[in-house]
Parts: sequence; structure tokens; C-alpha cells
Amino acid sequence: MKLRHRMVAIKQAIKRHLERKTLHIKVYIPEHADRTETPLYRESRKKLFSISPRFIFKAEPGKCFICQKTEKELGAPLQSHHFGIERCFAEAAGIDWSLVKQDFPDFDWDNFDPLNPYSFVDDMSAQGLLLCEEHHIGEDSGIHATTFSLWIMQRYLKSGYRYSPSEIIS
Repeated sequence: MKLRHRMVAIKQAIKRHLERKTLHIKVYIPEHADRTETPLYRESRKKLFSISPRFIFKAEPGKCFICQKTEKELGAPLQSHHFGIERCFAEAAGIDWSLVKQDFPDFDWDNFDPLNPYSFVDDMSAQGLLLCEEHHIGEDSGIHATTFSLWIMQRYLKSGYRYSPSEIIS
């Protein structure tokens, strides 16, 4: 009898619940040039609609990395996200490029000039992800608004799962 009561208690304890977090983030963003859309960025972003990015995650060309929807399905443009080195950190003296090379081994590092870090940072085919607006900057579901461990779960949950008050996985 005790075992049965314990099992009931365990089942009740693992019921789904809404997790609320208030993030207070303190990060020093280095001084950097104003954001511009370089020719390399524009051209390499176009490639994300026909080729997969060259890094650890496999992404479908022309689709949001998380929900797998195209611009046509969304009725809105996909956004590109710097997945690796955010543009505001491009000029930071503290980047250990040997560590970046380990995570992005397919990039043409032989032609990389650390004095021009934008040759990597603006190359969306090297480190870009296409994301719909919701999964890029959305309040409860965007990579810029939540922790990585929660954000990435949206990619792996089954269709129909209620992820947040504003999103059901589809």
C-alpha cells in the first residue's frame, strides 16, 4: 500500500506546471561600430534559403530552425540570427578564435583575418540561423528573450504541446 501511495505522490509531483522567471542580465557589451548590413551579410543570408548552415546544428534551408516553417507558411519574412558571435561582439578583443574554430570547423579559417572579424561574423552561411519572428525575438519563445535550454526545447517538442501561454507547438 505504501508503494502505491508513493507512486501517486510522484505522479502528482511531476505534473506540468508554468515556470516563471524574471531574468536580470548584466553583461558588458563592448564598444562597437554601428550595425550595418554589409554585402557579405546580404549575400550569405540569401544562401540560408538554399543551403544549410555549416555548424553543429543541422538546419533546413529556408525554414525557421525551431518551427520549420517557411516565409510562405508564416506570411512573414524569416529573420537571421548570429548563432555564435553576436555582431556587437565582433570587435571584442576577448574573443578566443581557436574556440570559435572548434564549433564552426567548416568555415574557411585559412582565409580568416582576425583584424577583420566581420569576415566570419557577417557570414550567415557560417554562423547564421533563420528564425521566424516568434522564435527570434518573441517574448516567451525568442532566443533573445529566454535561456538557451528553454529555447531549444521548442525544436524537439511534439506538435500540439503547449509550450507557453502564447505558443502551442505545431
